[in-house]
Amino acid sequence: LQWHYRSRDPSLIKVSNREFYQDGLILPPSPLQADPEFGLCFTQVAGVYDKGGKRDNRKEGEAVVARVAEHARKDPSLSLGIVTFSFAQRNLITELLELARRSDAVLDTFMREGQSEDIFVKNIENVQGDERDVILISVGYGPTIAGGRLTSMSFGPVNGEGGERRLNVLFTRARIRCEVFASFDPGDMDVSRTAGEGPRILKRFLEYAKSGQLEEHSPTGLDADSPFEEDVADVIRSLGFLADPQVGSAGFRIDIGVRHPEGPGTYVLAVECDGAAYHSALWARERDRLRQDVLEHLGWKFHRIWSTDWFYNRRSEIERLRQALVTASDAAEAGIKIDGANKSRAVAPPVDEPVQVIALPDIVERKMPAYQRAVFPVSSLQEPHEVSTAVLADLVKRIVEAEGPIHVEEAARRVASCFGKEKAGSRIVTATRAALVRAQTHNSELLSEGPFWFTRDQSETPPVRDRSLESGATLKAANISALEVRAALELAREDNAGGEDADLIRSAARILGFRRVGTDLHARIFDAL
Repeated sequence: LQWHYRSRDPSLIKVSNREFYQDGLILPPSPLQADPEFGLCFTQVAGVYDKGGKRDNRKEGEAVVARVAEHARKDPSLSLGIVTFSFAQRNLITELLELARRSDAVLDTFMREGQSEDIFVKNIENVQGDERDVILISVGYGPTIAGGRLTSMSFGPVNGEGGERRLNVLFTRARIRCEVFASFDPGDMDVSRTAGEGPRILKRFLEYAKSGQLEEHSPTGLDADSPFEEDVADVIRSLGFLADPQVGSAGFRIDIGVRHPEGPGTYVLAVECDGAAYHSALWARERDRLRQDVLEHLGWKFHRIWSTDWFYNRRSEIERLRQALVTASDAAEAGIKIDGANKSRAVAPPVDEPVQVIALPDIVERKMPAYQRAVFPVSSLQEPHEVSTAVLADLVKRIVEAEGPIHVEEAARRVASCFGKEKAGSRIVTATRAALVRAQTHNSELLSEGPFWFTRDQSETPPVRDRSLESGATLKAANISALEVRAALELAREDNAGGEDADLIRSAARILGFRRVGTDLHARIFDAL
């Protein structure tokens, strides 16, 4: 539980770890922790805080919007959030973004909703619970003259009670990159003029964002844990690579981090040995699986060397190590790929390149034929149940051929309608059932399954009908044949390839003409599924 791996660069969480967790969190190192494109960074803007007017910082807001537009072109798959220290600055950036997207098609596309994680603009008091791949922070507060000194140590909610807790929440919102925009140098802050903890922690955060120094370094500068690891490091150096022992922070150090001499800013390989750190782990699961899972999640290429293999099969192990170094080095040339929350979103093409527009067919919602009731008026002075079974058999056969598969009670209602009756009582239902049985004995094409009646053709190719214009008992789930429900599910599967059960059930219900899926209908379709 102490391993922190939401932040894919330890710099994103290091200030919080020191200030709020007493360095109790274990921070896995990142292979990109020396790359300025990742982690925590600082941008100073020649902005002006409009203290006596709108209480915002337009220059700083414009710089943030420009960076969003750049992000939309360069890394659209990485989700983005913007956090400000005041409502006024939040409103300004929101307005500037809306203005910019009107003339920037790439930015407009990036800001559209519907992604796994949509862009947001929030002030520091409302950002709790949100996280994004990239966070842009606009301090807003600053000098009242461009390039001037800070005349006030007020930073909005940060100065209030609990301001330091708001900062802790803010510091931990980014997974991959956090860029802080401010209109002053962190050294201009005089925390002796304030009483709260918030401004002091803010100054330390800004100083670390600018310098990257927090009295800790990666690599740690520690020596190898054992002669075995030092021997492995020497072999790596003899193969033309840079080897740093003990990369990371206490509790989660990689035995040897390997850098390529032509690209020393990125680690190309993590080499793990079964040295002192390995044997000090409490569980085999931690030693052999969890550490490797976390490192690979952060982008490390992983290579393990066992001491017994190294000593007894030294030549083959060195060759295996050499191949791993070459493979990792080749992969590093293409860059370490970091998947963002919106990885399905394609990278925006440069605006000066022609974009091929592919015409996609219109999506047409499947529409089934409307349900048609069988109506065959009968001129008779007799009640339906008084008519001879032989005569009634011919009528029910025609009803099934027109409307099957049909429930026996529905067939009885059609019989009643043919005789001009509004309802079918128990006597008409009994007479209809007897007529169906008689018709079946004289016609092998008439089939039944439970209370449902249909023809052989309807059995082989069940009709699927839209009941959206129907009312009454025809809409009862129990009155829809399993044959028709299964046929609707087959169509739903075609429309929702790979869909889960719930998706198929909703789709089948829509095909049958139902806008909502009630309990009975859900159970009926689920049974057929």
